[in-house]
Amino acid sequence: MAFLLLACSCQSKKEPIQQLQDQLTSDSIDLQKLQDDYQLRLWADFHWCDSMLQFLPEERIDNYFETLNLAQAYLTQFDMMLPIMRHELSYTRQQLTNLQHDIDTKYVNDSLAAIYLADETAVADTLHQRILYFQDRLSQQDQELRTLRETISKAALK
Repeated sequence: MAFLLLACSCQSKKEPIQQLQDQLTSDSIDLQKLQDDYQLRLWADFHWCDSMLQFLPEERIDNYFETLNLAQAYLTQFDMMLPIMRHELSYTRQQLTNLQHDIDTKYVNDSLAAIYLADETAVADTLHQRILYFQDRLSQQDQELRTLRETISKAALK
């Protein structure tokens, strides 16, 4: 009976850590997908639109600056945050591996493990929210730049 309780206790400690590891893996994939799907293409669209402004009537140019400035701001923010998020994903994954090892070897007690797990959960949740933020913003900018590209193409032909 004691063996069963011990086995359940160990399993219940592994489950939250494994769930967090799974979340980090999923977030790593989502972050890579963001980079693959948007980063280079949006920068290319941004530069194309920016370079085409010289062929447009001067009175129309101001209409396009707001879209370009917003796209540039989000892309720059993503470029700056990408290495930070990658590092935090890797570091948090390693911290969880270390925590699981410390739990398995009884290096930390249950209450200390719970504190560490809560800290790592907060970091993982923050990372997850950042990725969701960029998924939303880069998707919006994708639509905005596509529309702007079409508008500029039509206006330049006139």
